[in-house]
Amino acid sequence: MLRSCLVAALTSALVFHLGGCQKGPASPSPEPLASEMAAAMPASQPSQAAPSEMAPSGPGKPSFARDPDDVMDALAATIEARDWKALRAFWGDKGERSGMSEDVFAARWSTLMAPVVTVGTGTQEGAAGSLYYTAPVTIVDGNRTLRGEMVIRRVNDVDGASPEQLRWHVESTTIAP
Repeated sequence: MLRSCLVAALTSALVFHLGGCQKGPASPSPEPLASEMAAAMPASQPSQAAPSEMAPSGPGKPSFARDPDDVMDALAATIEARDWKALRAFWGDKGERSGMSEDVFAARWSTLMAPVVTVGTGTQEGAAGSLYYTAPVTIVDGNRTLRGEMVIRRVNDVDGASPEQLRWHVESTTIAP
């Protein structure tokens, strides 16, 4: 309960802080395409900026943080907020790699009524040009406790990699709500 209150307070503070930085309306806009982000980048900068500098996370958007722990925390907060559209976006290809349509994904995860998520200490390893981060996850939802692992992956910093390839995304999970 305390974690949920703290997450809600921090989320509210972040929304108010970021809301003052916007030039347009405060409502979330669609996720920018990689080509739009590349076109907006000044020509004098290197072509490979950190993903977190290219597209911030926010309501309905996955995290572009470079630290996998930050991504797992954002993922946990998204589950606790019951934002199934944003949660699906944590999977690769803007959610398509979840293997489920938005409606099916939402139906599956919406069985969670008041989830409290705990992410344990993860391990990182590299293989074939990618980085993998595996962390144990526990979701307590009333009388029900779900335990499993989440594996997130991103491409190593390779010239020509798109922001979508460079962001941490859910590769697999053993958690089945």
